[in-house]
Amino acid sequence: MGYKKPVVDIFLKLWPFTHMVKRLSAYSPFRQIFAPLVNDKVLSAAFIPINENVMDPESTVVSYDLLRELMEKSSARFQLNHCICRNQEDCKTYPKDLGCIFLGRAAADIHPSLGKNISVEDAMHHLERAREAGLIAMVGRLWMDALSLGVLRKFSDFLVVCFCCDCCCLLRTDLKYAGDRFKNSLKRLGGISIKVTDDCIGCGKCKDACFMGAIEISGRRALHHEDICKACGRCAIICPQQAVKVELDRKERMLLELFSAVEGTAEIS
Repeated sequence: MGYKKPVVDIFLKLWPFTHMVKRLSAYSPFRQIFAPLVNDKVLSAAFIPINENVMDPESTVVSYDLLRELMEKSSARFQLNHCICRNQEDCKTYPKDLGCIFLGRAAADIHPSLGKNISVEDAMHHLERAREAGLIAMVGRLWMDALSLGVLRKFSDFLVVCFCCDCCCLLRTDLKYAGDRFKNSLKRLGGISIKVTDDCIGCGKCKDACFMGAIEISGRRALHHEDICKACGRCAIICPQQAVKVELDRKERMLLELFSAVEGTAEIS
């Protein structure tokens, strides 16, 4: 069994240092010192847009089906009582009770003082709440989660589906100032494309909202740098003109892309 809540709370006292670590990771010798913390085997994640307001109906179905398949593949699904990131940052924008969902055999060992085991339908209802709140889904394997929860010994069968926000996310905050290894821990799924339509007026709201700094405004139009963009879909959610569209490829390809991006993840069982 994993750690009880009081023990997890002790780990979370280190939270303020995460901002410093990301910013220092861009400089030597910290780039080398922090390298083991951002190896693909211990830190890797990818986004799956879930907001139907910025996708066509077919793409929305693909993203929901993909997440449902992940939930169904897992023998255990554990939902945290709250979002660790939003609690630690005292978020004022998004609901704190929309916690992560952990999958795999390690999830079965998470202590019940931190949340509850849920069904596939419970998980999909949780996903719908996240969509309604304007959040996006991130799927990954994060060693710091497994370590702080006390399930690191089963890390090979451990996956997290989180619904964090740009203002509080452990990975996304300060990322544009972080070293390349931290930036590269977030993968772009090949089956997702971002398109800017002629409705774009170059207002810059998407540029300001992009946590990667992947957008620039040129000639009163938003331009995405494909080599930097993680295709999270946040720009499409925030665009007042609805000029940014997210398109997803077929589910089968997306599933392969996801497990390739979250490198080293064992089959969830």
